[in-house]
Amino acid sequence: MTRGSKPVEIVYYPKKARGPVPKRIQTVETLITEEPPEVDRRPSRKGRKTLTDETVDPAEQAFVDLTRLGHEAFEAGRADEARVIFESLVALGRRDPFAHTMLGTILLGGNALDGALEQFEAALAIDPDDLAALVYRGEIRLSRRKVARAVEDLERAVALGHASDPFVARARKLLTLARANRTS
Repeated sequence: MTRGSKPVEIVYYPKKARGPVPKRIQTVETLITEEPPEVDRRPSRKGRKTLTDETVDPAEQAFVDLTRLGHEAFEAGRADEARVIFESLVALGRRDPFAHTMLGTILLGGNALDGALEQFEAALAIDPDDLAALVYRGEIRLSRRKVARAVEDLERAVALGHASDPFVARARKLLTLARANRTS
């Protein structure tokens, strides 16, 4: 792509709107190839640095923007759109547990358990304390009757998280189910 690339116009069809709704977003490629605006690099008054003294890495900003866009799509119920975004982010090869966990969550919702398990394990390899990945991996293990390993994940999640966290509540419910299955 050449310098000075422009954002791409994407047309999508929201559930409640009639007809196409154009939405302008920047693709990873345009965000990375566009030159950031010139920043005055002179020190601010009294030799102190301000937030404008530093430039933002465009690749980092693109990753953050796409992560937010993917999460917003997921929250809005557009799972296919979110899946495409998070698959792209994971394919970039960055060590970001959130992208793996979100892709795993989407795959779990689509009943693609093998792919989901792979993503949760990738997230936990990066961040062993990823609460959502622990709970969901425990849930998959429980569904596959690997009760002892599921209990390990779920107990760790309960120990790591705050009592009011919804993932901790889910882990507690699954632990009750796992313990009931052990005794029967």
